[in-house]
Amino acid sequence: MERWEKAAAAAVARIAPEIRELSAWIHAHPELSLEETEACRLHTELLRRHGFTVTDRFLGISTAYRAVYDSGKPGPALAFLAEYDALPTLGHACGHNLIGALACCAGIALTGFADQLGGTIYVFGCAGEETNGAKVDMAAQGCFDKMTAAMSAHPCQADGYSSSTMAIDALQFDFYGRASHAASCPEAGINALDACINTFNLVNALRQQTSPTARIHGIITHGGECPNIIPEYAGARFYVRERHRADLQKLAERVVRCAESAAAGCGARVEVSHFEYNNDDLVTNETLSRLFTEKLYDAGFTGELLSGINGGSSDIGNVSYRCPTIQAWFGIGDGSPLPLHTREFAAAAGSSPAIEKALLYAKAFVLTGIHLMEHPET
Repeated sequence: MERWEKAAAAAVARIAPEIRELSAWIHAHPELSLEETEACRLHTELLRRHGFTVTDRFLGISTAYRAVYDSGKPGPALAFLAEYDALPTLGHACGHNLIGALACCAGIALTGFADQLGGTIYVFGCAGEETNGAKVDMAAQGCFDKMTAAMSAHPCQADGYSSSTMAIDALQFDFYGRASHAASCPEAGINALDACINTFNLVNALRQQTSPTARIHGIITHGGECPNIIPEYAGARFYVRERHRADLQKLAERVVRCAESAAAGCGARVEVSHFEYNNDDLVTNETLSRLFTEKLYDAGFTGELLSGINGGSSDIGNVSYRCPTIQAWFGIGDGSPLPLHTREFAAAAGSSPAIEKALLYAKAFVLTGIHLMEHPET
């Protein structure tokens, strides 16, 4: 084991300068979901330099890719999930510059061990995680069905075990009524905005009868043109979340009925659609999680790991319904409260300590991969 630890550390150290440069450049040049042209290019150029065969525009997604290193020997198929999109106005306030760099580092560092022990290494460029995440399409197309394991790590304010994320549906409600002069002939109109507002009122009443793990949050995207015209159109968007996909299905149906009832009560019409992809909950594979935790301490980690970190929702959940999957959490910052999706988190994601922490986790992923190559029974 000591021999592998030294070899893994050396493999990560060899490519660390390139990984630091990759993370820093992407952090300094944030690109929004499905617009990550330069980040994708830098990823694929790096992977090609290290012997990967890269498919650009994977599954027709302009900023997604699949990179494969096939040792030519039988062994596990190991997938690392790279992300690199940023948030509007906040930049990399979710630390995706680190996630992508870590995935590339682990994949590249494992190639030499695959040559010795056998196996195939995959790095998937998972564009658009913040909106229409590419992992949804990849999972639906069977890209992960034959993977031995899929692995990722996400920056956070603390180090933590792989935990669950919440399943999410992105519901769009478009309400249609009839315009009329609001003062002279209001009786001739049908108020789409009233239907929209009543939807929020019904949803708020519904909260009393939902589980403690349910989350429903929405905004009005359009509420009319001016006060003296009865709105003929109003729009709303809701995120509806639950711990598990099966529970979410029932909750989402109830929210849809709120909108339908609100529309009917006003004489309006509602159309229901999805404005973003739906994500499944992350089902952590506990065997893989325990193995990674062991290797993390072997790699030199000395801290404490927390359980039950709430990661919101992510398209990695769709992957976990297809193959053994983990998403570990690695702490960045100075240990003080550091919520995701804040300017403070974005600043921390570009710091030197953050990338060094990512490199430590990459080493642990390398040791995990070596173990799976040596012990396929795991």
